[in-house]
Amino acid sequence: MTSERQPTPGFAREIELLWGLKEAPRRGPKPKLSREAIVDTAIALADAEGLEGVSMQRVAKELGYTTMSLYRHVDSKEDLLALMSDAAVKGMPVPEPRTDGDWRAGVEEWCRSAITIYRAHPWAVHIPLSGPPGGPYGLRWMEAGLRELVASGLRADEAIQTLMLLACTLRDALRIENDMRRTAAERGMSLEESTRMWAQSVRRVIDPREFPTISRVFEEGVFEEEPTETADPGPAEDIDFPVQRILDGIEAYVRDRKAGGDAP
Repeated sequence: MTSERQPTPGFAREIELLWGLKEAPRRGPKPKLSREAIVDTAIALADAEGLEGVSMQRVAKELGYTTMSLYRHVDSKEDLLALMSDAAVKGMPVPEPRTDGDWRAGVEEWCRSAITIYRAHPWAVHIPLSGPPGGPYGLRWMEAGLRELVASGLRADEAIQTLMLLACTLRDALRIENDMRRTAAERGMSLEESTRMWAQSVRRVIDPREFPTISRVFEEGVFEEEPTETADPGPAEDIDFPVQRILDGIEAYVRDRKAGGDAP
């Protein structure tokens, strides 16, 4: 039998990583390089250049250390990405419990805050997910969303499923918006201009007999709004409509269940 600590598999290891449980206590003076400094530097690089700008070598260079120095605090780039994903929400205020009992307003605030986070850190939507949040910051956001959904009258399991639906909807909307915005920028135009150019090009090949519904969308001028000087809207700008319909469904579901005598 050996006294060496064996590696912890799967989610247990991820929890240790995100909560700093695997960091061994050190004797002597506090080291100048820290895991927090490494993660903050990596986030700054990702904000400026995207995930492709983040590597252990690049982070070490920005901090003025060798790459091997980083490995004393973070085992791999995969671990660094997991830490970045959790820390991305660190500086954003978590929605507070509502005192008026308006759970819909609470969910709406949670969704708007999530959009703000993803727009502040566009790279975050491209980090692969291994499961639900496990870090201290991600769990606080999960708690805030579940709190409002449970207050609606949903059971805990229903609230979890609904929160996942909302989170996926917001994450994918922002991922699509980020990709479209990046492509538009590479072409030297705004996202709004790029969308209008797409519409003009597609209209040339649309046959109303084959694509009657798409033709109707063009006829109603959905993609022909004039560019504005103050905004460059993307898919996430219109996310309020589907979110509201999800909340309508929750209200109707809980109301009907109560009417049928099935208490939540």
